[in-house]
Amino acid sequence: MINKQENSHDISTEKMFHANITTKLVSRSKMIDSIYLRISCLKIQIAILVSVCAGFQLIKNNQLFNVTKFATSDVQNLQSLTNGKRQLISAGRRLDSSSEMRLFACGDTFPTWPTYGIQILRGIFPEIDNISDHIILTNIDDMIVNEPKENDIMLIHWGMYQCEFEPDSFVGKTVVMTGESPRIEIAGSRVYYLGPNGDSPNSMMTPYVTMRFHIQPERDKIKISDHKLKPKNQQKHFLIYAATNCRNYREEAFDALSDINTVHQGGPCWGLKKNRTKVVSYREMNRYDGANNNHILFSDFRFALVMENTNRHGYISEKILNAFNSGSIPIWYGSKVIFEIFNERCFVYYDVKNPEPALQYIRYLESNRTAYNEVLEQPILKHKTQSIARWFSFNDDVGGGFLKKRVRSMMGYESPMYHLGILPGVRDTMVK
Repeated sequence: MINKQENSHDISTEKMFHANITTKLVSRSKMIDSIYLRISCLKIQIAILVSVCAGFQLIKNNQLFNVTKFATSDVQNLQSLTNGKRQLISAGRRLDSSSEMRLFACGDTFPTWPTYGIQILRGIFPEIDNISDHIILTNIDDMIVNEPKENDIMLIHWGMYQCEFEPDSFVGKTVVMTGESPRIEIAGSRVYYLGPNGDSPNSMMTPYVTMRFHIQPERDKIKISDHKLKPKNQQKHFLIYAATNCRNYREEAFDALSDINTVHQGGPCWGLKKNRTKVVSYREMNRYDGANNNHILFSDFRFALVMENTNRHGYISEKILNAFNSGSIPIWYGSKVIFEIFNERCFVYYDVKNPEPALQYIRYLESNRTAYNEVLEQPILKHKTQSIARWFSFNDDVGGGFLKKRVRSMMGYESPMYHLGILPGVRDTMVK
């Protein structure tokens, strides 16, 4: 009888022990679930906060998208958690991958020129994804693989349109950069132009010389913008003419200038005259890596004949910039827009329809070294601060990034006042 009572007591004690252990385990499990749930809720709150903040930013940039899409999915995840389905919350990560900006290039595989546009767009849009330089698109398969989003940008550079699909099929925004070539006519409300074409809601005049300035080394930018650091040529010879496109009006100008003094030709073009006794071949360009370093070649000359290939509104190439960088005085012909950018007293405008005033002025400067040096001392830009801001400020480090803001404004990322060409704090600066 006593043994039965003892056995019953032992069994009861064991049951109580197991019950206590079970209670503690359940309690701890609930506590762990509670902690996990609280952490998950905190993650959700952070994700929703990130979503809302990013949403307000995108609304500000006229790129509104459905922020509540992420908030709704997070609530569903929370409900799943309460049902015991423990899932990872990655709404913040998904938001980042959806809102990032990527840069695409439309079939541009030419080795040098496309890099100009890529550098410029990266200055204008610093939020572009830095993981890859840019993504090449050549056909519809590339579009399917890379899945462009509305926030992405595609660059079409110069006249080299090599994509095997219609530009309007790109769901993001397209930037067409034209400099040497005529304007590329591509329709679409999401297509924007930077080049010699005029200003409009989807277009902004940015002559190639302004783009070329942007990709120069910093030391060359300073020489153009700071009057005190303006280069001076060696004054060894009168004039250099280095061209590969032998336009008749340039050849005629070269012939006329040879009547003033001995001239030098640095390329295949060397005038129309049969009598070339005053034309000297200056074939040292090969040691300067060709046209990209013309400013080194030009530095031995008092004048550089750098007339444009054509006179089209807004078309200004790097030719005059090469002459300025060399310290020689440019003899230039082309669009009158040049007078809105550069100081008209620091170069000679050679009107091919009425060349005599320019020829007389060059003859005078060649015979009067004091007058010549006075021209050399002239500042290059028309208005130092305002000219830099208006024409050369593709990033924040130059001119406060005003041109950058104008481009972003045109594309819907900044206040419309910038696209109108109004310089903050400066009166009467509306862009014509």
